Amino acid sequence: MATWVGLIGVLAGALIAYGGQYLMGRSERQERNETLLLEQCALIIALSQDYRNRVWEERHQVASDVVGRWDIGTYRLAAARLQLLSGEPKLLAALEALHKSGVALGRAWRLGSNDEAVIDNAWAAHHDALDRFMDVGSQTIRQRPALSYRRQHVDSASQ
Repeated sequence: MATWVGLIGVLAGALIAYGGQYLMGRSERQERNETLLLEQCALIIALSQDYRNRVWEERHQVASDVVGRWDIGTYRLAAARLQLLSGEPKLLAALEALHKSGVALGRAWRLGSNDEAVIDNAWAAHHDALDRFMDVGSQTIRQRPALSYRRQHVDSASQ
């Protein structure tokens, strides 16, 4: 009888260890994805602000041909990562609106529109789309409990 109790104890211990490893691995993957989501949102925002700055520099003749040297490849990569990481419809819609407004701003500026009102409208639309993306992105990130819970747990354990 003692052999059976010992065997059951060993199996229970192995099951507990395996379950703990599984939960920790899942938690770490989720935290890694949340961190990646935050990084990609921040990268989209930074690149969009850089794009706006470059248009402003060319428009005010501070610099020439800086819009053409904007890093669109990194922007596309960050947008693709964001689309893969997040299934949040509001975030993806805000990303799409930001993209479309950026294209419209580029078209208004690069196609040499002499109509300042067209450029001003595209500039304002891009600004609004960027603000919307920042709002939706920050709400999406705040609503995800895994990252903040994990950090609080690690911080409280280290104290």
